[in-house]
Amino acid sequence: MSVALLLPLAACGQNDPLGASEVVGPRLTIGVATDQPTMGYRKGDSYTGLNVEVARYVADRLGYADWQIVWENATESEGGRMLRDGTVDMIVGVFVDDAMNADYGFDFAGPYLSERQAVMVRRQGGQPIDSLDGLAGRKTCVVRSSRSAVQMRKRFGEEARLVEQPGATQCVTALLSGMVDAVVAPGAVLAGLHGVENTDTTRILPERFGDEGHYGVALPSGSTQLKHRVDLALRRMREDGSWKRSYERTLGTLGYEADPDQPNG
Repeated sequence: MSVALLLPLAACGQNDPLGASEVVGPRLTIGVATDQPTMGYRKGDSYTGLNVEVARYVADRLGYADWQIVWENATESEGGRMLRDGTVDMIVGVFVDDAMNADYGFDFAGPYLSERQAVMVRRQGGQPIDSLDGLAGRKTCVVRSSRSAVQMRKRFGEEARLVEQPGATQCVTALLSGMVDAVVAPGAVLAGLHGVENTDTTRILPERFGDEGHYGVALPSGSTQLKHRVDLALRRMREDGSWKRSYERTLGTLGYEADPDQPNG
């Protein structure tokens, strides 16, 4: 792909982005949450997870080599601002659901994974929570400005006692310290956090709840042509088997089964 096609996206990421020290020439700045093992995770200069693999595939289809990607940590609370001010060209791993207003404030390409909310609790200590209904009136951690908070309020109303943290990792820390009684997040996110190092201390309830949500790619509002190209890339990823292989390398290593509804590969 010619440099002329790369230049329109090359101006972003001017705020000391992660891993950008050796990036020169045209570049694509991609936002992704980096505290979610098997979904989006940063260790040193290495980025892994399903969202990361999707991002790399999309970038390749847009004509960017891996070395031209600049990664930015994009939390749910900061993602909208990062798109509006040009910090990133896109955010991969954005979770949207039917509870959101139809006007997201950004263009949404995809989806590439469907999910619902899940619940993580401690294995021991305090009054046990054995079912979804047990969350009523109990302190529950959710990521700030997330869809999980919307779904908890929708399900429990005034009985939803929410404690917000900037990221999923902080929510798990709050759970293990006894600050909260449970964590609510999309099932895929909790599966990674539980499976990496917390299998002896936490468990995930079998029930999932809330409106079905979808993971996709957020783009600045009005990115009609770019949205079309990203949609084509995601479709190609499913058709050529790359999505399935990425899933097996990431969430699949945990034996995790995503929401059976399409689209999931």
